[in-house]
Amino acid sequence: MSSALFFGGNIVCVDAAHEGAEAVFIDDSQIIFVGDRQEAEKLADSRTEHIDLDGATLLPGFIDAHSHPLWAAKTRGAPVVDVRAETVPTFGAILAKIERRVAASMPGEYLLFFGLDAQLHDGFKALTREQLDVLAPDNPLGIQTSNCHALYMNSAGFDACGINENTETPTGSIIERDENGRPTGKIAEAITWRAVETFYEAWGDDRLNDQFKASIDDFVRNGITATTEHLYLPFYKAYYLSALDKEWPMPRIAAYQQAVTPDMRVEDFTVGADRLWMAGVKIHADGSPFIGNIWLTEPYLENEITLKRMDLRPGYTGSLNYPQKFFEEMVHNYVEQGWQMTIHTQGDKTIDMVLDLLEGVLSKTPKPDHRFRLEHCALMREDQVERAVKMGVLSSFFINHITHWGAPIEDVLFGPERAAHYVPAGSAVKHGMRISLHADTPMTDPSCLELMQAAMTRRAGDGRCVGPEQRLDVESALKAVTIDAAFQICKEDVLGSITPGKHADLVVLESNPLTTAPEDLSKIKVLQTWLAGERVYHA
Repeated sequence: MSSALFFGGNIVCVDAAHEGAEAVFIDDSQIIFVGDRQEAEKLADSRTEHIDLDGATLLPGFIDAHSHPLWAAKTRGAPVVDVRAETVPTFGAILAKIERRVAASMPGEYLLFFGLDAQLHDGFKALTREQLDVLAPDNPLGIQTSNCHALYMNSAGFDACGINENTETPTGSIIERDENGRPTGKIAEAITWRAVETFYEAWGDDRLNDQFKASIDDFVRNGITATTEHLYLPFYKAYYLSALDKEWPMPRIAAYQQAVTPDMRVEDFTVGADRLWMAGVKIHADGSPFIGNIWLTEPYLENEITLKRMDLRPGYTGSLNYPQKFFEEMVHNYVEQGWQMTIHTQGDKTIDMVLDLLEGVLSKTPKPDHRFRLEHCALMREDQVERAVKMGVLSSFFINHITHWGAPIEDVLFGPERAAHYVPAGSAVKHGMRISLHADTPMTDPSCLELMQAAMTRRAGDGRCVGPEQRLDVESALKAVTIDAAFQICKEDVLGSITPGKHADLVVLESNPLTTAPEDLSKIKVLQTWLAGERVYHA
C-alpha cells in the first residue's frame, strides 16, 4: 500500500494533543505521524503521495452512530417509489403518483411506495384496505411511512405477506383490524419490517445489490467512514461480506442485531481490521412520535392532525412496544451475554421505565464500562438526562427530527414547552455526557455536516428555532460525529480523531467547519474521503 503526506491546509485533529499540526503522514492504513511538516517529510519515500490541501481542511472521517445502510438500500431506488414530502408535497399528489405507477405496471407486479407522512403531507388521510384495492386491484401494494414504522397495504399485499384474520399479532407489532379480526389496511412496528421484506424478495438480489452499492457510495460521498447497521438480522451478513469481497468502498460497519430473534442468540464476529463487527443489540422499547405509539407522561395535543390524521383518541399517552415483562427478559438475557445494549426510546415514560430497568440490571450484573445507549431520545426530560449521566448511560440523538418535523412537533404534537426540550443534546453535553448525532438513514439522508448544522441551529423547515437553549457549540457538534461517536460504538481507541496509531480514515472539506457559520455547514463540499489509508472518494 502507498503512503500519503497531507499538508498545506487546516488540520482539525479532534485531539487536543495535536492541535496546530502542520502535516499528517499515513502508511499501511494507519496514521503514523501528526505534527511538524519537516518531521513528516523525513518519513516519506518514493511510494509517498504528497497531498497539498491548498487551504482545504483535513478532519477524521465522520461517524454516524445510528444508521441502516443495507435497509436504506431496500427503501431507495426503483422499483421503490419515493413519495417523501420533500419529493411529493401533498397527499393528493401521492394518490395521483400511485395511480400512474399502477397504470404502468404488469398484473401481479409488487408495488411499494416510501415516505407517507401524516404531519407533512397536506391533505393526508389514513388509507384503508378498500381504498387501496380500488387503486390497485391486481397488484400487491404497500405504502410505507417516512418514519419506517408503519405500512398500509391492499388485499393483494396482505395476501402476499400471509397476513389475514387468522394471523396472530406478533409480539411488538400492531395489526389494525375490524370487528371480525380482518386487517383493515395498516400494520406497524416489527410486522411492518417483515412485510416489506416480501416486496424486496420479490424483486430479487440483483436489484438489492445494485442499490446497496449506491447506498454505500452515498455514505462515503458524504465523508462518512464508519456507521452502524442498527437493525441487523443474521441474513444481512452475506450482503456485507459480498460487498467487502467485491472491494466496494464500504464504511466500517458496527452491527447491532435486532433483539427479537427466536433463540435470542447473537453471533460474535469481526471481519478484517475493524471493517465489520458485531457491536451489540438493538431493542425497540417504543415506536415513532409520528404515528403515535410512544409512551408519554403527558398526552399528545388534540387537534386535526393528532385526532384525525393519526387517529389518536383524546388524552392518548401511548404505550410500550412489548409487554414490560418480555422486554425485561430480553434486556437481562443480552446483558448476561455481555452485549452492549442500544434501546430505542422516544417517549419520556419509556425512558423512565428503561432507566429503572437498567438500574436494576446493573445492580445485579455490575459492569463499570457498560455504555448502555438510549437511541433517538425525543422527549427525554432534564431529570432523565441527569440520571442517565450518573448511571453512565449514553444518548444518541436523532437531531434531524428538528430539521424535518420541528414545526409539527411544536405546533400539533407536543406544544412549545416540550418542543423546547425535544432531543435535548445541549442538556446532555452540559451534564458531561459523550453524545452522538445520527441521521437514522433511510428516515433521513446521510450527512454528518447536516447533523452538525441541525444540532447547532435547531432550525425547522419553516425557519423557526425549536429549543434554542439546546443548541450545541461547534466543538461539541463535531465531537458528536467523530470521537464521541467512536466512543459510543466502542472504537475510540482506533477511530474518531487524527491520532498516531489510529486507522487512516480521513475526510477533506473545502472549508473549515470550526469557522463556518452554523447555517452554512451543510453547504460545505466534501472533497475527498479516505478509508483505511486509501482514497475512496474524490469530488
